Amino acid sequence: MHLRAEDGDTWTVRERDFPTNRGGLCQKGWTAAELLAHPDRLRSPLVRDRKHDPLRPATWDTALDRVVAAIGRTQKSYGKDAVGVFGGGSLTNEKAYLLGKFARVALGTSRIDYNGRFCMSSAATASIKAFGLDRGLPFPLADIAHAETILLVGSNLAETMPPVMQYFVEQKRRGGTLIVVDPRATLTSASATLHLQITPGTDGALANGLLHIAIQEGYIDAAFIAARTTDFDAARQVASSYWPARVERITGIRNATCIARPNSWERPPPR
Repeated sequence: MHLRAEDGDTWTVRERDFPTNRGGLCQKGWTAAELLAHPDRLRSPLVRDRKHDPLRPATWDTALDRVVAAIGRTQKSYGKDAVGVFGGGSLTNEKAYLLGKFARVALGTSRIDYNGRFCMSSAATASIKAFGLDRGLPFPLADIAHAETILLVGSNLAETMPPVMQYFVEQKRRGGTLIVVDPRATLTSASATLHLQITPGTDGALANGLLHIAIQEGYIDAAFIAARTTDFDAARQVASSYWPARVERITGIRNATCIARPNSWERPPPR
């Protein structure tokens, strides 16, 4: 995106026609400039004189002296690793490198982490095992629009990644089927061809149930599985115990025999 300076402290955001987002921005992008002149924006460090005193503005020298003194006292009493550094997923590669160097060289600590430890590490591990990539998609976003059927599990792209949603809208416009699995009613599920509103935490049971049907109905590509996967027999054994009636009880989605009539895949009435 582009930032344009107007009169005084006023800034405006202008979208950029980039191949991925095609000129689209999310709410965070459109409102980014509002932070620059917001009256609540911090413009100097804030410190407390005593533990329960209110925060007051201070100079950078005063604030940094306090930080240095606190780090020194802590490491002197408890060792170098008593001080840790916590980064963020929004840091550039250059800033992440400098932060790591600061932790190792300046502080001498081995304790450094960032906010993606829990939200992205597991996803990256799964992506490496499934696609050989640790981040992103193993295909161009433009391919989404040409897919016949898409199964989107637990994702609300219309709100979390709005610029990407245009590819799913185009996929439906081309006659494709968009199936959204989510216990929530979201903007994404509202635009789906089929919304499977499962019981929270039962995604795995649904996946095993779909694999069970694929095996039973002969939908699997045996040659592909033999050439590109390992331990499929173990997966087959697990899926064998997820017959449609059991999956219905676990997930709250109607019996898988309704797969011939997709619009019938809805929550059964209360018993």
